[in-house]
Amino acid sequence: MTTYPPQSEPGVMPEDREITGSTGPLVTLGLSEGQSLQHFLRLGKKYIWLVLTCAILGAGAGVINNMTSPKQYTSVANIEITADTADQFRLGTSGDGGYVDVTRLDTEVAILKSATLALQTIRSLHLNENKDFLPIGMKGSIDLSNLPGRHGLIGMFEGGLQAGRYGHTNMLELSCTSRNPQLAAEICNTLIDNYVQHNFSDNYAATQEVSVWLQAQLGDLKNKLEASQEHMLAVQRDIGLVGIDQTQSIVLSRLVDISHDLTYAESQRLVAEARLITLQSAPDDVLPNLSNDPILLSLKQRQTELQAQYASLNVKYGAQNPRLVDLRSEMKEISESIKRESQNVIVRAHQEVNAAAKNRDFLQQRLDNERNLAYQGNGKAVEYSLARREYEANRNLYDGLQQRLQEAGIIAGLHSTDIRRIDPADAPDFPSAPRKSQNLMLGVASGFGIGILLAFVIEGLDTNIKSIYDIEDRIGLPMLGVVPHVDSKLLSPETFLADATCSTPGAWSRLAEAYRSLRTTILLSRAGAAPKVVMFTSAKPSEGKTSVTTLESIVFALNGARVILIDSDLRRPSVHLRFRIGNQVGLTSVLTGKATLQDAIQTVAAVPTLDILPAGPIAPMPAELLGSPQMQSLIDSLRPIYDFILIDTPPVLTVTDAAVLVSLSDGVVLVLRYGQTSRNVVARASEILLRSGAHLFGVVLNAVDLKSSDYAEYYGRAYNDYYQSKVDVAE
Repeated sequence: MTTYPPQSEPGVMPEDREITGSTGPLVTLGLSEGQSLQHFLRLGKKYIWLVLTCAILGAGAGVINNMTSPKQYTSVANIEITADTADQFRLGTSGDGGYVDVTRLDTEVAILKSATLALQTIRSLHLNENKDFLPIGMKGSIDLSNLPGRHGLIGMFEGGLQAGRYGHTNMLELSCTSRNPQLAAEICNTLIDNYVQHNFSDNYAATQEVSVWLQAQLGDLKNKLEASQEHMLAVQRDIGLVGIDQTQSIVLSRLVDISHDLTYAESQRLVAEARLITLQSAPDDVLPNLSNDPILLSLKQRQTELQAQYASLNVKYGAQNPRLVDLRSEMKEISESIKRESQNVIVRAHQEVNAAAKNRDFLQQRLDNERNLAYQGNGKAVEYSLARREYEANRNLYDGLQQRLQEAGIIAGLHSTDIRRIDPADAPDFPSAPRKSQNLMLGVASGFGIGILLAFVIEGLDTNIKSIYDIEDRIGLPMLGVVPHVDSKLLSPETFLADATCSTPGAWSRLAEAYRSLRTTILLSRAGAAPKVVMFTSAKPSEGKTSVTTLESIVFALNGARVILIDSDLRRPSVHLRFRIGNQVGLTSVLTGKATLQDAIQTVAAVPTLDILPAGPIAPMPAELLGSPQMQSLIDSLRPIYDFILIDTPPVLTVTDAAVLVSLSDGVVLVLRYGQTSRNVVARASEILLRSGAHLFGVVLNAVDLKSSDYAEYYGRAYNDYYQSKVDVAE
């Protein structure tokens, strides 16, 4: 049996102990890393079957999932988003060298996942009638005119759709999942076709608006060109085709420069006005790309993402779900922000047109002023030069816009070239789900995790004392001994005495050996001389305190020492019942002076060196009797006569009798019942004893289950079978 170093003086706690109150542990001991590991291993051994059971259940769940889940096939396609080749033909823009902004890629991903393209693809492939697309077991089709049904189909479509950027390239990866491999490839390819057509048609419509406006402007320019030509010819006829005096070259040069600036300003005004008309006539979903406004692009991308989330969640939760209400509110705010920003873009376009017009008017005024100055000199020569310059400027402007009009006719077609299909989708050969090995491993891992979590939860909620670790490490009290759980018949003094003194080889009593070991630890629990007066108590009733005290007194007496057992439980005495002796005269009779000590002490015939002092008649004030000077005198008178005085006291937390008697004893043994006493209760009982000045020897763990993992952890499996007896069988 393990021994322990001597404790401090009675009533003084060791330095490594700290009283924390009745609601927490009495003692806090620092556990080393090795001790923590040992505790973890003990928990593993204790709850190994729980963890394994959960792991098996998890594996079973994985197998069931693999068997019940339908096969899913995923088809993948790749497309490349290149720089818009029509940008170099746009009015007022220039090519960007093939660079594609990340914001545009994110916008294109959002468009691919939009509800508009989803619905278009559903209609193209008649997915509302396809049993491989509809939920399993559903018969018939879904009417697309029904709003909830349409939203549900869009949600299912987007649930099997994945789109994203491929690495750090300009490529987008699109994947579609379906129960039919061929259908997965068809959905993927059809969605890309619809996306290309959507991109082409929207940009083509916007470009056509520009062409119509340019045609109207060309009509006005043609009239101006004809008028300027007639004016030039008229002046030429007036001067009779005679050489022109060049003395006005400086004036003419200035007039030429201003005329050139005026022509450029007029071109800029027309460009700004063309852009304004383009923006005003563009659809809402095309306006962000045409304006190239970063704020509008980001708002449009966020709107597309919210629409996709709404369609997906609407299928699962319904329109009244709080999350869908929040999404509708956020989509409304985004729509309002897009409208405001679109208006701001158009306002800025208006401002650009006004600024260009003001610049044109200013240059026209300067040109008129210079003309007046020139006419004051050589009027006809200057008039002819000006007329010729005006004619040439109008002709250049007309030819330029004519070329732009021809180019605008092909710009829409060029838009389709910024999307290239790299890898079309093919029907996959193998299913992508369920992943059987992964599901099985996930089930096992989840089962292990749940089992470990349950083990820690059960261990944390179970505060009952069950192991030496609970007593020594968690509470900080020495373990004096472990008493096995046996049949109640074996606890009677007669049966115990017969088993303890049996000389038949191989018939050793496991219970008797436990009490012999307890006797040894009690004798070694104090430095110097062995303790003479030992008090036995418990935290609460029904912990086997009286059984431990009576049987331990027999073991002490069998060793040849003179022993007296005092029953100080004056409220519920039971020692006399175990030894089958009378209780008419006892401790209360001696303390009240109604009988002498010799009259009250009774002997045990089977154990000559063991005397019993029963409790006697129940007294009205037991605590006052036990704390009286007569009790002190009684113990002092017994010390010279007996080698050991064992006192059976009431539970500590029930009454105060035990706290009163601690000052009369050399040490206290606290009896706890295995699996029925919580750590908080033991901490509170220990606190009361220590504060009462008790020298607490340690704890006796009573009624221990020999088959428990905690018991085997300290004593080994072989200990359970070392002592064999045909009558000593653990329950």
